[in-house]
Amino acid sequence: MGKLTRIERDDLRKRKEILETALAIFASNGFHSTTMALISKASQYPLGTIYKYFPGKKEMYHDLVINRVHDLGQILFEISQNQEMTVCDKLKASLFAQADFYKANRDVVRIYISERNNIDAVNMPKLNEKVNKLHEKMVRLFKDMFEQGLAQTEFKSYPSQDMATLFSDIAHSAAWASLFRDEDEIEMKERLSVIFDMFTNGILK
Repeated sequence: MGKLTRIERDDLRKRKEILETALAIFASNGFHSTTMALISKASQYPLGTIYKYFPGKKEMYHDLVINRVHDLGQILFEISQNQEMTVCDKLKASLFAQADFYKANRDVVRIYISERNNIDAVNMPKLNEKVNKLHEKMVRLFKDMFEQGLAQTEFKSYPSQDMATLFSDIAHSAAWASLFRDEDEIEMKERLSVIFDMFTNGILK
C-alpha cells in the first residue's frame, strides 16, 4: 500500500475529528438525542462537510463501535500468538488487556452496552450481527488457547468451547466492572488476578 496523499491524510484527520466529537455528544446526550446539527456545531465543521464523510449518525455510531471491537480483537489475537507466553499467561494477559481496553474506551463501551437493546435490534440489526460475529471470533481465540492447554495437560478435560465461553463472559464482566470502580491500575490488576485465580483454581478448599 502506497503512501497517502496530503488530501487523503487530511480526509482521515477530518473524519477522525468528527467521529471523536460525535462520541463525546453520544456520551453526554445519548444516541437518540444526538443530532447531526449538534455534531456540526461541536466539531466546527459545516453540515455539508460532515455529510461528505457520514450519511448520518447511525453510520458514525456504527464506525465507533466496529472500530473498537476490531481493535480489541486485534489485541487479543496478538496475545494469543505470543510464543513466549504459557497458555495461562495468555489468558491472564487477555483478561488484563480487556479491562485496560474498556477503561481506555469507556465512552464507546458504555454507550454500546447501555444502548444496545434500544439501537441495534430495531435500528441497526446489521451492527448487532457484526458485533456478535466478532465476539464469536474472540471466543474461538480463547477456545484455541484452552485446546492448547488441554493438549499440554495443563487443564482438566472440560469442553474447550464451554471453557472459552465462560472465560469470555468473565472477562467482559470483570472489564465492565472496572468502569464503575474507584481503583487505580494496581488495584484493578490485583482484583483481576483474584478473579483469574478463582477461575483457574476454583473456590473450594
